[in-house]
Amino acid sequence: TLAHRDTFLEWVEPVCKDVLVHEGSLRSTSASLSTPTSTSTSTQKIITTLSYQVAISDKDPLLIVLMERYSDKEHGYLEVHRSGSEFLKFREKLKGMQDDGDVMIEGESYLETGLGYV
Repeated sequence: TLAHRDTFLEWVEPVCKDVLVHEGSLRSTSASLSTPTSTSTSTQKIITTLSYQVAISDKDPLLIVLMERYSDKEHGYLEVHRSGSEFLKFREKLKGMQDDGDVMIEGESYLETGLGYV
């Protein structure tokens, strides 16, 4: 139903924001650099989620696709993304909707070829 779709969108929004800050282009770490003559701090971006986008079908308003791109499957997806606090909260709620038969999840993963651009 549209109500289930809207609930899904409401629940996934905090995940999207969290991914941007903790896994995406806003994520950064501070590293202290010390040499015998100086000490400085530099900030370097560590991006594990390359893109994370929710889209609704223009043909079926109940069909949602979540397009996710990670730096790699083992670390970026399995270790970092799947352990995120907002993702874990969302996944628990979503499992309840699945168990009740309110949503159906289909998923695939792909290896990028380097052809084209994003």
